[in-house]
Amino acid sequence: MAILALVLLLAIGVPIYLVLIGTATVLLLVEGKSIAGLGQHILDHLNSPILVSVPFFLLAAVLMRGGGIARILFGAARTWIGWLPGGLAVSGVAATAIFAAITGSSAATAMAMGTMLVPMMVERGYDRNFAMGLTAAAGTLGILIPPSLPMILIGIVAEESIPRLFLAGVIPGLLQALLFSLYIILVAKKVGGAAEPLVPARVFMSENIRAIPAFSIPVVVLGGIYGGFVTLTEAAVLGAGLALVVVLFIYRTASPRELFRLFTEAVDRTSVMILIIMGATLVSAWMIWSGIPRQLAQDISASNLEPWQFLLIVNICLLLMGMFLEGVAIILIVLPVVIPVVRAMGIDPMHFAVIMVVNIELALLSPPIGLNLFVMSNVTGRPVGEVLRGTIPFFLIMLVLLLLVTYIPALSTWLPEAVMG
Repeated sequence: MAILALVLLLAIGVPIYLVLIGTATVLLLVEGKSIAGLGQHILDHLNSPILVSVPFFLLAAVLMRGGGIARILFGAARTWIGWLPGGLAVSGVAATAIFAAITGSSAATAMAMGTMLVPMMVERGYDRNFAMGLTAAAGTLGILIPPSLPMILIGIVAEESIPRLFLAGVIPGLLQALLFSLYIILVAKKVGGAAEPLVPARVFMSENIRAIPAFSIPVVVLGGIYGGFVTLTEAAVLGAGLALVVVLFIYRTASPRELFRLFTEAVDRTSVMILIIMGATLVSAWMIWSGIPRQLAQDISASNLEPWQFLLIVNICLLLMGMFLEGVAIILIVLPVVIPVVRAMGIDPMHFAVIMVVNIELALLSPPIGLNLFVMSNVTGRPVGEVLRGTIPFFLIMLVLLLLVTYIPALSTWLPEAVMG
């Protein structure tokens, strides 16, 4: 009943942090927990060096989006693969994947790429719905390719290694970009996507040299983490610092006057995220004290479900929830309940995390709540229905990706094991 109340409150639009904090506090007080005890529980969980990384990853995302880095990355990608059928769109997918490796945010990725890519594709003769659908769908790469804010949240809630979770999303993210690109090449003529002319060597060199500072940000951040030079938190600070230097002093795409607005936006987004995490700690505490995960594990054990059957049921439930709830809400409601079952059934948590994130990607494109649909509608000034029609083929491709990552665990687990043992 309590979980149903959570879902209903979120579905009618009550802010997620209010729902989580308010509902969990009432439930815990009913069970006899003290206000002081709840406050101490929150402080204990917020006293984490991992959480320090969140505001800096968010700041880097805001700076890169506000600093116009998407256009620079796109220009470089276009010199490499623009000659393919549908080369402009394929270049957009490649640039989006690289931008995702900087921001860790789907909304920021979709907004930055949509502002630039959709008008350019329409001007070159692409079908408008296709251009909007592609950009909205490609924007979901922001939460699959590392660094990923949902992966950080999953790591906090499930108490798993966040660097390993980041690695788990690399191959599925690249596979998604590849599947999108193959589809674009196949339908290029139908959607008006002619191949771009080969660029002169001089342009090739200048565009790629110009993009080196932008490329260096994910290389330094991820290379620092996996090379053992910096911790996750230090890498986040380093990424934000590099982003600031790049947009302010190298590209000069953001003025000092604009920095106040960008920093304010980052603080605002960080505040909301911290409030959500505070609520999540209380919900998790209530679920553990109420015995819901333990009871669910016992019920599933008694039902003799095979792991593949359990994952199928979870995917169906997540797809349905994704129509009405935001990704963060899905993680915070579902993960504390199912993670003990996942471990009891011998399913690798890295594998399950990727399944959750791909489902959240699909939620970003699922009406009536799908965030990326509204981001793209706002960016282009077109109705949400037009954006939705354009996303349908990419949504189906992502369903195929979901099946692949669900039933081929090595897509998620091989790289973390190869790199970190």
